[in-house]
Amino acid sequence: MEIKPGITVTIDPHRCIGMAKCTTAAPGIYTIDEETRKAVIEHPDDATIEQIFAGARVCPTQAIAIHQYGRRVYPQIVPPMPGDKK
Repeated sequence: MEIKPGITVTIDPHRCIGMAKCTTAAPGIYTIDEETRKAVIEHPDDATIEQIFAGARVCPTQAIAIHQYGRRVYPQIVPPMPGDKK
């Protein structure tokens, strides 16, 4: 999802475990979907870059990825999840 010109954010539903730490770090921007129990960006037009990064930094599974002009800027390295195949 494009948040600002050149900035896209993706939330990997397989990595998101619904702990809602992102909703605490950036209230009103990140929310937990009631059906899937996964994080979503509720108000992308109101989001600031600081809020997007704050939510991504507190995610314990690094499910939130931020790209700038197609290049990943956060997280730099995504460790494998338990149970992932190599």
